[in-house]
Amino acid sequence: MKKYLRYLMFIQMMKRICSFQNYHRHDVSHQLMLRTSSMLMSTSSNSDDATSRRRRIAVIGGGASGMFAATAAADASSSTCDVVVFEGTSKTMSKVRISGGGRCNVMHDVTKPLPQILSSYPRGNKELRGLYTKRFTPDDAYDWFTSRGVELKTESDGRMFPVTDNSQTIIDTITHAAIKAGVEVRTKSKVQSVEWIDSDDNNNHDNGNFAINVSSRSATAAKEESKEYFDALILATGSFPIGHEIARSLGHKVIKPVPSLFTFDTKELVREGGTFHGLAGLSVQTARLTLTVSDEMKPPSADDLTEQPPSNDEASKPKKKKRKKKAPAITQEGPLLITHHGISGPATLRLSAFAAREFHAVKYNCEVKLHFCPKFEEQQRRLGSTGGSEDILMDALWEMTRLIPKRRVATGCPLFMTESIEENDDTSTNETPNAPIIPKRLWAALVSHSSISPDLVWGDASKAMIRSLANNLASFPLKTTGFSSFKEEFVTAGGIFLKEVQLTNMESKIRPGLFMAGEVLDVDGVTGGFNFMGCWSTGFVAGGSAAEFCSIVNSPEEI
Repeated sequence: MKKYLRYLMFIQMMKRICSFQNYHRHDVSHQLMLRTSSMLMSTSSNSDDATSRRRRIAVIGGGASGMFAATAAADASSSTCDVVVFEGTSKTMSKVRISGGGRCNVMHDVTKPLPQILSSYPRGNKELRGLYTKRFTPDDAYDWFTSRGVELKTESDGRMFPVTDNSQTIIDTITHAAIKAGVEVRTKSKVQSVEWIDSDDNNNHDNGNFAINVSSRSATAAKEESKEYFDALILATGSFPIGHEIARSLGHKVIKPVPSLFTFDTKELVREGGTFHGLAGLSVQTARLTLTVSDEMKPPSADDLTEQPPSNDEASKPKKKKRKKKAPAITQEGPLLITHHGISGPATLRLSAFAAREFHAVKYNCEVKLHFCPKFEEQQRRLGSTGGSEDILMDALWEMTRLIPKRRVATGCPLFMTESIEENDDTSTNETPNAPIIPKRLWAALVSHSSISPDLVWGDASKAMIRSLANNLASFPLKTTGFSSFKEEFVTAGGIFLKEVQLTNMESKIRPGLFMAGEVLDVDGVTGGFNFMGCWSTGFVAGGSAAEFCSIVNSPEEI
């Protein structure tokens, strides 16, 4: 009977090996073969001990994805596994606590079409499709919270919050679910490193393949060093370097993290005498920002982005010359806010996310074109106007020389939306009909920037003057001189190379039993609840898959 049970174990392990062999190099498959062989060739008593002991799952990181993954693992294992969360700080889910100004933007409007939701992920949108359609959908995340008593509300821009407007509601719900499932949370326990214990090299292999070195502090503040063994490991460290260091030590490539979701500093515009000086707090309902990608901005290939040196063979290969193509442009729309340092708002944040590497490549010093009234242009096109953006605005402004010839140009913006435009995406808000598109003080600043006297009336304006104003409205040159991030809510572009992760179960294609969740991966979304949606989905799947991985070893004994 025991021989038959070992045979079943062999079949199950071979199925897992096949999924790895389709991707990675021979040595990984060989390691798995050795692992399986050692299990089959062990003595009967050792086999009985290995399959009867409780399996252990470690979760490194007590943030949103880590706690969610731990809860899912404990629930899925039905109390047959010990799930331990290692958190280096004194509290879990710190980022959840300060998200959305303390309200916790827990997710985005789940009623929106999936393609629209996925379009808000600059990196990982294709890879998340399977998770969001088959494994743990946005609706599943919504149901998870509401079934546990969390009432959610959706605001006009699609952001979803608990009706309490308190992030503690989300923290308490996840914490209670984790405790109920039997998760052990260890705060002030910083993981220093993780070792992969090969089957041939480990006399105590039955304790698990992952040896975790932990530095912790007791209630007396005494520092303690320890090593513990686990059968499965879930990396959920967010953008903290330790997670990437562990991933690299276990054979993974890491796309070098760079800042994402930041605001633009524009020193020349906000200093005294600059166009935006004294205008902090003014906003435009819908603006369009465009970054033209120059050769120096173009990011290298994925292999070049990884934090690993190229081999001598690769370095010696001559680079092929490529034909020059028209420089591509990255464009985003949305509300825009002028700040004391430059510009912010959804349009700015979206562009910073989708062009994170391009901005980083030029050290955040470049020129961005700002269109102050893209929706007005669209309205004019529907009414029959043709030509480029500047031409359409020129025609509309020149008409003012006939309609209001005695009014001063600098008095206020004469351009209005005559209809409310319903938006079906997250890039802009609805334009208010019959209201000036540009605030009065900002309009006066743009008129001055166009070299038009503040006392000039429309009837005396020349075509050259109006053309200059139209050009500044459609393509205002905005030179960035740096960036400002959101400190605790800091988001990065980069992380564990997605091609080395099986996205159907969040398991490593290199190390069996290693799973990843959350922002430790090269996945990030724009502001609006998308990053938390990624945490819930990847965390839930990683946790359930880790429990399933451990059950494969235990299953023969249960037959």
